[in-house]
Amino acid sequence: MLKNLGFVIAYLISLIALSQELDYPPTIQRPTVTDYFGNEIIDEYQWLEAIDRPEVQIWVENQSELARKFLKKTANRHNSTNLMNKYMVREIRWNTHHNINFDNNRDENYRFFYQNQFTTPSIYYKENSFNDFKVLVDPRDISGKDKIVLQSFAPSKDNQYLAYSFNRNGSDWREIQIVSTSNQGSPTESLKDVRFSGINWFRNGFYYTKYPPSSITEKLGKPAIYYHRLFTDQAEDSLVFKSPNPNDELHLYSNFDETIFVLEVENRIDHQHSYFYYDPTEEIKAFRPLFYKVNFSLTFVAYKNGQLIMRAASGGKTQLVTIDKKAPGDLKIISPTIDEAYLTNYELLPDEIILSYQAIDQPYLVAIDYQGNVTNQSKLPSGVTVSSIGYQKANKEVLFYLESYTIPPVICRLNRQTFTYEIVERTGVNFNYQDFKYEVRMVKSNSVEIPVFLVYKGELKSNRPTPVLLKAYGGFGVISTPRYDPNTIYFIEQGGIFAYAYVRGGGEKGNDWWNQGKYFNKSNGVNDLIAVSEYLIAENLTEKKKIAITGASHGGLLAGSALSKRPDLFGAGVFHAGLMDMLRYEHYTVGSKWTNEFGSTADSVGFYNLISYSPYNQLKPEINYPPSLFVTGQSDDRVPPFHSYKMVARMQNLTSQNNPILLWAKRGTGHYGPNNMEDRLMENAYIMGFLDEFILSKDD
Repeated sequence: MLKNLGFVIAYLISLIALSQELDYPPTIQRPTVTDYFGNEIIDEYQWLEAIDRPEVQIWVENQSELARKFLKKTANRHNSTNLMNKYMVREIRWNTHHNINFDNNRDENYRFFYQNQFTTPSIYYKENSFNDFKVLVDPRDISGKDKIVLQSFAPSKDNQYLAYSFNRNGSDWREIQIVSTSNQGSPTESLKDVRFSGINWFRNGFYYTKYPPSSITEKLGKPAIYYHRLFTDQAEDSLVFKSPNPNDELHLYSNFDETIFVLEVENRIDHQHSYFYYDPTEEIKAFRPLFYKVNFSLTFVAYKNGQLIMRAASGGKTQLVTIDKKAPGDLKIISPTIDEAYLTNYELLPDEIILSYQAIDQPYLVAIDYQGNVTNQSKLPSGVTVSSIGYQKANKEVLFYLESYTIPPVICRLNRQTFTYEIVERTGVNFNYQDFKYEVRMVKSNSVEIPVFLVYKGELKSNRPTPVLLKAYGGFGVISTPRYDPNTIYFIEQGGIFAYAYVRGGGEKGNDWWNQGKYFNKSNGVNDLIAVSEYLIAENLTEKKKIAITGASHGGLLAGSALSKRPDLFGAGVFHAGLMDMLRYEHYTVGSKWTNEFGSTADSVGFYNLISYSPYNQLKPEINYPPSLFVTGQSDDRVPPFHSYKMVARMQNLTSQNNPILLWAKRGTGHYGPNNMEDRLMENAYIMGFLDEFILSKDD
């Protein structure tokens, strides 16, 4: 008893000392009043939305410097960097670029690879299987000032040129450059204003998607498809397609043989999709209609024997279909249906298609022929996911990655005859992954059962409340699958439980599950997270203030809203690039394209809906909110960083706020955070040191 009392006293003393260290930079209050249908909303920190203004940048840098010092101290106190060092994945992973050609007439001499090193990945290639890999593109050669991250690449049909896209400092904006794989000179042009674009080669050039240039503080403009010819200036590029509707998004697909091009015009606001195709062998050189303003979406997969193979998403189901471009209405479903499982990956072989499906905790592999007949099927171990499938044409092998919350990706080889697999390459880790256990529990939230994935070591003990790291995403109909995260391992190794909640708004249980958590139902996902927290407490697996809630992007919105509504449940929160001010989101970057997911302040019903779950607008001055860390990238133009800025400013200045509220806004990073091992290690160590301080190290 005295020992525990001493621990509590020591902990409180250290917490007071930490709080005294936090002399927040002063934040000016400049009230801006906006009338929403008779409701005057006062925003004292709207001036922080002007992220390029010097006064905002100075405030952000001062806040981040304070956070870095605090986080460094807590990381040192808990030895977080050394501990995290054990759980980081360091093995080099190779991802080959390969294309299926059923006529077997293309040059197979070249292989292109990403290599994930300790620094930013480079592109490597080799001319045949007996040569060493050579560096083709090193991001350090592009800029010595900016942080360059390679995003995608595409070789020309003759493999003589490679076009590759990259971003600077984590932005969604891309640039495209071209390099020669032979001794002939490389084109020197650099294409800018590229965004959400593929690289679709055709003859001596390629198609790409271009947007009007804009900043983080502006709405995204209308896209257009252009054609670029090698060794010419971008100003000479030909306009191919541009929609007059500002809400339309354009997606162009093609095959490696350059024999088919499929254009999708997507309008998320009206839930409509239109599709056109261009066949260069036909006499009329133009895009011809396939489907016009339909409510299902199609993604190009391949073109075989005059048939388009497409991935179709409709009614909560994703299936592979074949379409005759001359009679598109007569489409045929070729992928099988597996109860409670959803198609996640596929790979085309010359004589069959390998598919992967994912249930909540159970993946499947399925083989079908091109008529849709199932030729093989196999269940894989529970609790894992197939993260990709690849066909190695040279040796006719099918490889795929398996991973889970506690197992880094391992490369497996599929035996196509027995439909069994063997692990051919493991990723080294410094812990015993076999010590971890998991289970799926169903938690009731307003009479709806929410699946929750629990991961832990040893046994769950109801007589000893345990720290919990609770996470969710729950948006856009995205199917979340188990993925390795060193932060999860750290938390469990320090005696905690990791809980992932498949809340409404995701796609794990179909389209209806998404609809129950989108638009006017967005609060359901927040309430699901709260219900899961209450369940874990009611089951005596943990207790109030021992739950750390976290989320990224849309998951950050749900986590932030849950903490704003029920701060009594949580002991700490960590939010990565989260949406916080939902009344302002639609006015910047891609926000206007997603009003069908969240709603809009353009009408009163939309306003009342948004303000009901907007974390920033739910804060109350009389509450001392749990210790919270907001991590964002200063170049994030997907979720502008001012969401985190404003949330921190308001929380720090609440009259009753005593717990630490920190902003770590990192330069040279965007929506997806750091891109090299050193920076990822530091970020993870600082975050887990923060949680160690306020959750893991608390007395039981």
